[in-house]
Amino acid sequence: MRWKDESGTKWRLRQQRLAWPRWVKPEVAFEHAPSGLGDDPISAIIALPFLLVFVVMLPFWLAELLLRLLLAPFAAVLRLAGAIPYRLKLYKKGRLTGSYSADGHGELVRLRHELRRMGSPAGGGGH
Repeated sequence: MRWKDESGTKWRLRQQRLAWPRWVKPEVAFEHAPSGLGDDPISAIIALPFLLVFVVMLPFWLAELLLRLLLAPFAAVLRLAGAIPYRLKLYKKGRLTGSYSADGHGELVRLRHELRRMGSPAGGGGH
């Protein structure tokens, strides 16, 4: 959920979709990717750290993805029942300003409305 308050400040409320945060982040491998590779043998040597990190991380990332897909229906039921909390993060101008959790769908809806009101001048001028 994104919005701008009356002063033009950009707010964003993100909800964590699955029951736990990601453990394996594939973007770490791409941080090691060289920016420009040519046809010379030095380019292959420069690319080795990226390839090594990517090859090592790929099986872990795929295993975590498969586990998430298998457990997603169970996590959804447990969230609706209030056994696993919904996690929300509020960002102001692209920076994290707070993390919140809500037990059950009703509390999630209430918390979303409350956070949006806090992020507008009429509701308190920000968080």
